Amino acid sequence: MEIVWVILALMLLLCLKGMYDKKKNFDRLVVRLQKSWGVIPEEEYTEVKFHSLQYYYNHKFAEKKEDRFFLDDITWNDLNMDELFFMLNSAGSAMGEEVLWALLHELKFEEAPLKEREKVIQFFQKNEEARLKLATAFALIGKNKKVSIYEYMDQIDQVRQESNLMHYIGIAGILCSIVLLIFNIGEAGLLLVGFILFNLLTYYRRKGEIEIYYAAISYLIRMLKHAENLAKEDILELENYYAELRTCTAELKAFRKGAPAVAPQNPTGDMLSFFLDYLRILFHTDLIRFNRMMTQYFAKKDVLVKVFETIGFLDAMCAVASFRTSLGSYCQPEFTEETGYHAVTMYHPFLQKPVPATIQTKRSVLITGSNASGKSTFIKAAAMNAIMAQTIHTVCAESYQASFFKVMTSMALTDNLFGNESYYIVEIKSLKRILDATGGDVPVLCFVDEVLRGTNTVERIAASSRILHSIANTNALMFAATHDIELTYMLEECFENYHFEEKILEDNILFDYQLKNGRATSQNAIALLGLLGYPEEVTAKAGQTAARFLETGEWETIK
Repeated sequence: MEIVWVILALMLLLCLKGMYDKKKNFDRLVVRLQKSWGVIPEEEYTEVKFHSLQYYYNHKFAEKKEDRFFLDDITWNDLNMDELFFMLNSAGSAMGEEVLWALLHELKFEEAPLKEREKVIQFFQKNEEARLKLATAFALIGKNKKVSIYEYMDQIDQVRQESNLMHYIGIAGILCSIVLLIFNIGEAGLLLVGFILFNLLTYYRRKGEIEIYYAAISYLIRMLKHAENLAKEDILELENYYAELRTCTAELKAFRKGAPAVAPQNPTGDMLSFFLDYLRILFHTDLIRFNRMMTQYFAKKDVLVKVFETIGFLDAMCAVASFRTSLGSYCQPEFTEETGYHAVTMYHPFLQKPVPATIQTKRSVLITGSNASGKSTFIKAAAMNAIMAQTIHTVCAESYQASFFKVMTSMALTDNLFGNESYYIVEIKSLKRILDATGGDVPVLCFVDEVLRGTNTVERIAASSRILHSIANTNALMFAATHDIELTYMLEECFENYHFEEKILEDNILFDYQLKNGRATSQNAIALLGLLGYPEEVTAKAGQTAARFLETGEWETIK
């Protein structure tokens, strides 16, 4: 009896230790979530992880509908939107980060969905206790470093559906053989051995087919468990989402009944564990439950997707709320019916010490100035904030009023070596796609950095002036950065002029990065050569050559 009591005491201690560790880990998670609120997340993204993030968006929205608009790859890459996602992605679950990735790609053209996002974002900002509960649930569901959860579901679609009839026949054969053996009827022993071999072969054949799906189903079961727990909460602001989760989890109860079949096996090595393993192999209990789960899965996959998207949306909005807290200042956008763009003290979210800019225009804009003066940063800030306004309802500015836009850019282009296309061909194709997008019900907001830089001066100015004029005379609002001052005169009837400038004082060049009205008047490119140590002979003669051209309109022959 003493040994029994010792064993019971040890078992009790182990249980208590397990409960203590679980509570301690939970408390650590809550503290970590509290500390990470409003902090830009630091996470490494492997190529495999990066691919998994895109799966839901690429497969859910593979076919664009007429009433929807998604950022194309050129615009996404021009603005380095990956970095914006990294700054935003404090989501705790795989669903949250996959939904957030998709959400950043689709621009909304009506206020209703954006106001709904705003309501949820503000809830997370104002209710710390409830936010922590949800954030903890998201974190306990967890992420996946290799495979998209949406891809997991697509993989499960490939499972070969199988009837349980053969499993039942095998079980019945073993049971009948045992009964015959007890009563010593016929060759019961051989019959029993035959059915045991049959069950062993069919078990391992089927187990080999389905084992790769166990991790996917385990994650889905974990997702449903926490979804069910969340649905029990009584939070008025999120009631419609909780109601959705309650309905979905109720429909999926039959699917969850087979959960033990997909739980990873962690054998302890004791006799009971070995005994249960052999029973499972002989009587196919896990395979039968798995097949029943698959029947429910194929019947209810659309319900699982709803759970995925509901939790993903809440998690993504929690991440946006945290991102807002990390910003120095931000505002909610106001959308106008009249085409225009008005932003006060707008800045780029990537910059630690940004210089804000204010712009108000109902016409297209030409921006001039020297290299490094701030032109490219400004138009990228204007483009990114327009996208943020129509996706996460957040703008890095004191105020923002604009119409709904299709946002497109043509900036960071390169030669297409694999397609055997020069920079100029790539550039004119990029501009043509913008022109083709104009004329619809929603105006285009487009941004071009150094239009047609891939060709000679005369043809560049002639062609770019006509392209810019053509786009500006559609329902498009264009922001174009250029070094060609000639364009500011040629297009002043349809473009407003803004510029950035710098000052050269002694041996220093000073940029104030302030956006100013009018065209650029300073020409400091040659002076910059001197600052960087070019011989005076080069800089002096370059200045003479430029002066001669401005006076005569002809370039001199250099001997």
